[in-house]
Amino acid sequence: MKFGTLVVTAVFLTIPLLAQSESCDGNAPEMAACLAKSLKAADSDLNAEYRKALKIAGDQYHRSTDVQNLRDAERKWIAYRDAIRKAEYGLVGGGTAGPSIQISCLIRITEQRISDLQSEY
Repeated sequence: MKFGTLVVTAVFLTIPLLAQSESCDGNAPEMAACLAKSLKAADSDLNAEYRKALKIAGDQYHRSTDVQNLRDAERKWIAYRDAIRKAEYGLVGGGTAGPSIQISCLIRITEQRISDLQSEY
């Protein structure tokens, strides 16, 4: 089995788990559309956690450097998120599974960032 096939298989086995309360079954476009809804929800959750973290950094620590450091970290996290998405997409060479693989990666990375913000702030 090629590495790319293994990655695609692993991603498709985890897609139903990633799609919060929905099962993202169906053809490739249907799966991508379903996953896009889950990504939108994860992005919304991340934005809420980021706002909370900014408030905590500003209110509790009273140092502008803490807020600026968080903003800088978030910008760098966005660059990391985009780079890892591109790298994982490159492993499978696109195809019909490409959009679902990219969105699944973004969901996974976003959920990890939410967890990180919650544990740190």
